[in-house]
Amino acid sequence: MKGKQTILAAAAIIGTSTLLFQGMVQVVTAANYNKTDTVPTSYAKSVDAPSQTPQNSLPPGYKKTNYTVKAMNNQMPTSKDITKEAAAEIGAKALWEIYALSLEGKVVEMRYQQPREDLPRAQWYGEVIINDKLNYSFMIDAVTGEYFDMFRERTFIEKETYDEELAKNPQEYVDLAKKAAEKYNIVHGPVKSAVYKIQSMVENNDPLMSVEVTGENGEIATVYIARNDKEFIGATYHAKEKYKDHPNAKIYYPKSAEPQK
Repeated sequence: MKGKQTILAAAAIIGTSTLLFQGMVQVVTAANYNKTDTVPTSYAKSVDAPSQTPQNSLPPGYKKTNYTVKAMNNQMPTSKDITKEAAAEIGAKALWEIYALSLEGKVVEMRYQQPREDLPRAQWYGEVIINDKLNYSFMIDAVTGEYFDMFRERTFIEKETYDEELAKNPQEYVDLAKKAAEKYNIVHGPVKSAVYKIQSMVENNDPLMSVEVTGENGEIATVYIARNDKEFIGATYHAKEKYKDHPNAKIYYPKSAEPQK
């Protein structure tokens, strides 16, 4: 499928805009994505409390299903990383809990990524392609299993344009993002504040409203709400967001959440 193996990179600081989007978008092919430099990973200072890792949690109603795990690149995990099968199962639990998606009979395409300078933690990226109009993805810490991203991508035929008036008055979407953050425990506790950041317009014609959510515990996440039907689309979690102020940071967002030039 076109664009399914594309990783989009954007400047970490993205401001609101009344007409066009601020920030620069850089398209990196999967081949280039695999050529990033390896940097040391220091988990002593960066890993959150063990209670926030999902490996041992079991969502209500979840049962392990028969799905296929397929490696999609040649980067090899280290001895301290969890296996692609274990990472896929963490993703399967999350997709069930957040989207009620069963992976029975599905293929989970897994890609391992070594630590980068801007995100000094190894990652497993998984994608489940349902059809040419819908796919789900997740990115987790390859050692701890902490969530980095959870996302679903929907593709529509009808073209959409930027809604300037909505950008001026996005409070309904801010409220929806706050509710979603608390429902799915995105910041591991109650939400202290939620602030509209940007409206994304991309090729799949499913414009998103991005809201930065801060928990009472200080965790920060970005929550994505679909502009047209107000559905929760996904989130970038604190385990990843906390690196956005790195001087060389490029936050790797799911494709549908990425602003255009």
